[in-house]
Amino acid sequence: MVDYEDIIKFSPFILNHLISLKETHDYYLKQFLKSETEISYSQYYMFMLLYYQPDVNQSDIAKACFMNRSGVSRAFADFEKKGLIERQTNPKNKRENIITLTDKGLKMAKFLEEKEIEWDNMICEELNISRENLLKILSELSLKSLYFNREKF
Repeated sequence: MVDYEDIIKFSPFILNHLISLKETHDYYLKQFLKSETEISYSQYYMFMLLYYQPDVNQSDIAKACFMNRSGVSRAFADFEKKGLIERQTNPKNKRENIITLTDKGLKMAKFLEEKEIEWDNMICEELNISRENLLKILSELSLKSLYFNREKF
């Protein structure tokens, strides 16, 4: 029987390693989402986007999270019900809401940010690369992939 570790060690493709990283990261993150927060895993990236991009609108969040606007709207209704966000009509565009995290939402986002940094640091711990350099390399790879697909398709 082949061990999972062997599959990872001997995989000839970048994607297999990225998938493994994503899956192990998600497993780690879900432990905290279940026990320490009021958001689901499917809402996580939307929630954190509100933290990192406080002036982003609902359409931009839908695009960034590969969702439709109605899915984002349902998540925001849930966030609002739980006291994590506040919505106010944009005075410049009555059809748009300005979304802000409440104090409770900010506290939760900061906790999750700490957990992300903890995971990142653990991943980089025994490597001969800093977290910042690894992020730079991954960003370059992601952009290269994006541009490649745009050129080809």
